[in-house]
Amino acid sequence: MTRAETGTVTLARALCERALERAGVDRASDDFKVAVDGATRYATRVLASELGRRTNDAEDDDEGALGREIARRVARARGAASGTRAAEACERLRGDGSGLRRRSGILRCLMAISDDVKMASGTLERGIARAGGMVRLELDAKARALAREERARGTSAAPRASGETTSRALAGGDKGAMGLHAVGRRADAYRALEIENVTRGECDERDLVRDVLYACQGIDGEFVKFSPAEQAFVIAPNVNVSAGRRNLIKSLTEVGWLFKKVTSSLGDARTTGVDVETGEGSTRQAFQAAIQRELAEYYKLVAVLESQAQVPIIGFMPDGKDAPAAKGADAYLTLRRLFLWLADPLKTLRTLAILVDATYGHRGGAILAAIHKYSRHGDPSTTTLVRRILSASATPFLGMTQRWTVSGELDDPSREYFVRVDHAVPDKDLWRRKYEFDENMLPSFITQEQGRTIMRLGKSINFLRRCCDDSSWAPERAEILNEVEKAGGLDFENPDALAVLILETSKCIDGIVRRVLFERYKLGEHCQALKRYLLLGQGDLHESLMDLIGPSLDEPANSLSVFKLSGVLEQAVRSSSVQSDSSEFIDRLRVRLMPHLNEEIGWDVFTLEYVVNQPLTTIFTEHAMSKYLRVFNFLWRLKRVEHTLCGTWQMMKPTVSHMLTSEAAGGGPSGATLVAMLRDCHSLRGEMHSFMSNFQYYVMVEVLEVSWADLEEKFAKHSDLDEIIAAHEIFLDSVVQKALLGSKSQLVLQTLYALFEIMMSFREVAEGVFDIAAKVFEKKAATRERIAEREKNQQWGTYVGEESTSTDFIDKDELYATQGTLSRLRDDYSRALDGFLNLLPLQTHVDTQFLLFRLDFSDYYVARGIGPGDVSRRGESRQLIGA
Repeated sequence: MTRAETGTVTLARALCERALERAGVDRASDDFKVAVDGATRYATRVLASELGRRTNDAEDDDEGALGREIARRVARARGAASGTRAAEACERLRGDGSGLRRRSGILRCLMAISDDVKMASGTLERGIARAGGMVRLELDAKARALAREERARGTSAAPRASGETTSRALAGGDKGAMGLHAVGRRADAYRALEIENVTRGECDERDLVRDVLYACQGIDGEFVKFSPAEQAFVIAPNVNVSAGRRNLIKSLTEVGWLFKKVTSSLGDARTTGVDVETGEGSTRQAFQAAIQRELAEYYKLVAVLESQAQVPIIGFMPDGKDAPAAKGADAYLTLRRLFLWLADPLKTLRTLAILVDATYGHRGGAILAAIHKYSRHGDPSTTTLVRRILSASATPFLGMTQRWTVSGELDDPSREYFVRVDHAVPDKDLWRRKYEFDENMLPSFITQEQGRTIMRLGKSINFLRRCCDDSSWAPERAEILNEVEKAGGLDFENPDALAVLILETSKCIDGIVRRVLFERYKLGEHCQALKRYLLLGQGDLHESLMDLIGPSLDEPANSLSVFKLSGVLEQAVRSSSVQSDSSEFIDRLRVRLMPHLNEEIGWDVFTLEYVVNQPLTTIFTEHAMSKYLRVFNFLWRLKRVEHTLCGTWQMMKPTVSHMLTSEAAGGGPSGATLVAMLRDCHSLRGEMHSFMSNFQYYVMVEVLEVSWADLEEKFAKHSDLDEIIAAHEIFLDSVVQKALLGSKSQLVLQTLYALFEIMMSFREVAEGVFDIAAKVFEKKAATRERIAEREKNQQWGTYVGEESTSTDFIDKDELYATQGTLSRLRDDYSRALDGFLNLLPLQTHVDTQFLLFRLDFSDYYVARGIGPGDVSRRGESRQLIGA
């Protein structure tokens, strides 16, 4: 018993003595001590009980109503004057000057005492005054009855002192709240059982109660000890205890085992299954502190029970004189009563033990998630207990959440938070690699969406601080914290405050990040520059660059100089409308030569790149820039093929073709063959040009412009950096996939590149055909001039053996070799085109219907048996691939 509890018992005894003296009981009489002992025990039990506790979860009772009810009862029992004094006493109790906090509980306790049947006939003082006489009569009657019973049985056991026999008989009787009821048949049965136990030499129940109380504190007693093998408190094998008591002790000592299990979890990291290097962490420490607070009530109860075990019910000797109670009287506390007292602590300790097991080996948010699983229970008292512990345990975690969300600060040496920080990652990779979301450390009362938003907000603050060198968010913290306080403050029981914290911080931080990126670092303008420079949106720049740099790129790659090519690029910029752009964007455009082998030429290794700095590297990562380069190289190849076809057209002048056709029509088979070859060249170049024009339109308009419009729309409505990055990545992925540059389109891309190679080689074949035509034209022109000169000199225009027709002017071997080359090139082009058109409908990951329609809008290829045919055939191919 603690010092405070001992003082309480002493004060209660003094109060009872004073009340009995005022009631007229003689202090020198024999009945005075008996009455004082009984009244003191009753007062102690009342003080240790929960009579004043509410029986439901409603709000506190109205103190005025309780006072009126007490006054009404007193008036009905003792008259109007007494009722008036009782009302005045209740009013003084309700006054602020009383210094009492639980006034309604005190009034309920007084009403509960008045309801006791033993006090119904009068007030507390008169009942206590009469208690001495009643107890004396009961003891005399019981002593005589027991004496007759023992004589009738002829027991050989030595009779105990009369006072001790009477006291133990009363202690075993059927007693009420004060232990002062008349002894009945149940008391006789208990007495007989006690005599039988003594006869068999069983251990005294008082000793067993003492050892059980020791076990409840995790301490070994004289007869009940903890067995590590059985992991339970067991009775020593040499102790004689009945089976009933043995089972009862086994049930009671479960409390001790649970207490031992719970208290063992309050040690260091080795006993909680936590990594010793990282330590327990603030969350586990808060959990242990909450367990300690819950055990405090248990400690108080054990102290009260120990005091009750030492206080006897009656200290009565047969000679009518007082005697020390410890020598002859039975203790108030029995094993059965102890079982009732420990029913509620047993349930509490079971819950605490379950929580200890559930959190073993966990830390941080994982502890809170494990506790939260048990917060939804069918028993309201268990739910209240778990939620109380969870609320206390979550306090450090929620404080960490507030600091991270508002200030971007994370002090987590024990790695108990769901945001992990890798301090080795440089700031340039801050957004993508420095912070990691640990789902295992996310408490279940915080949703996945909320957790990822919290991580993003802290990242955004560190992004502004470290990458953007911006601190404009700092003054907004006070307003955010004020809003959280208005919502009730961060607490497990107040999820609305967490929602307010996330919402208000998102509004502030996301707005600042967007303003810094788009206004200070001009993210939108840089995206526009990338579209114009690398995605060939600025047509005149690339036309000029193609004209100026073409001769240099025909040379071997090893002979190229980046410095020289950069000068050509600068010249192309000055000769186009790009020169009016800001130098902030033009200076970022650079020439780059990709890694190459010895046999490659300049066209295979040349590319342009756009250089960006931090913090824009968060959006324009190396992976994103590699996609820009892939698209640029593809569009640059398209531009080169188009440029080559245009150069071929410049060589194939319609006037020369017309002259040769008209003059060589009657020139024999060789002339007709040459004319047919010229027509084939014109026709084939037209087909190639039509294909390139439609394909370029598809890529530049249907792919780039549509995807760019979607990007601008998302940039306008997205607020946070993650959404901005995702929108940019979706834009690049869309361009890559729709332009047939993705991993699923490699086969059709190879076929397309084969088409490009055929178109590039067509220029050489066309040059060969027109070289033959040019030679024929020159020879005919020379012949005409010679004939004209001879005629002018009045000579024969031609002599025998001179060339006079186109057949004579054409080298037949060269003509037929060139004709074969042209024919093979046309066949190769038709096969490559047919393969490309048949592969297009199989690209189920992109919509190629519009491209197919543009390439064969007049069914020209369908009529020639090239391509997939009509739409139904295309649909069948698509369904086949899908299956």
